[in-house]
Amino acid sequence: MADITICIPVKAVKAAGVLLGAVFLLWGFSQLWASGVLRPKYQNQMFVPESAGVRVGAPVRLDGLPVGSVSAVSLAGNSADSNRRIEVVLRIEKRFEDLIRNDSAASLVTEGLLGGRYVNIHRGFSGSPIPPGGEIRVVPVKEMTLTDFIGVLGKAGNCHNEEKGSAQQSPTIPQKAHQPH
Repeated sequence: MADITICIPVKAVKAAGVLLGAVFLLWGFSQLWASGVLRPKYQNQMFVPESAGVRVGAPVRLDGLPVGSVSAVSLAGNSADSNRRIEVVLRIEKRFEDLIRNDSAASLVTEGLLGGRYVNIHRGFSGSPIPPGGEIRVVPVKEMTLTDFIGVLGKAGNCHNEEKGSAQQSPTIPQKAHQPH
């Protein structure tokens, strides 16, 4: 039997390698762009009384839409106010800079009952945009904790048991027997 030999020119192999490398680089660049890593960002800060559950990399949302991430969480220096003990630095995409105004307010929110915490900024509509390095006003949010949830379930169970007990104790009204006329 005769052997068949296929010769591929070295130039064709090099061209295919360059083309494959270019496709891979374009794909990687598009993935980085889509993730927001290459988009220009700026920083703002907010001060909170406690930072339980907020970590570096936590999402920052503007009216629920992702716009950035938390870049630093640290103790605030020389703060006499108990509501300003922790400084949270936010990295926000530059394209949203005009939407975060002086009357905007930020809050720490827990995702779901046991989820991680993130920063949600409620968009303001008047005033000037907060400049890079500026401070976003914080509005405290009362969230339901697991203990609160268990307490509500216990109260609901107690109400159900009380209704059951009162229904069993209620006197029955005798019905009149139907008599023919």
